[in-house]
Amino acid sequence: MICPNCGQENSEFAETLHGMRFYPCSGDGCDYSFDLAGPGKRAANALAEACKKFYAAFYAMRGQRAR
Repeated sequence: MICPNCGQENSEFAETLHGMRFYPCSGDGCDYSFDLAGPGKRAANALAEACKKFYAAFYAMRGQRAR
């Protein structure tokens, strides 16, 4: 991966990057971070979080009606 900010070539093995969401550039003084998750992974995580909130609210309301 080549950093778009400083041009530093960042070469890592797939095993190192596997499971990481962000990878920081190794260039001197560069604060760029590669987004390894991509838009599809972020959308799936957002959907999962929305479902968790929905079901938590649903079960909270269901519990109040039972009392």
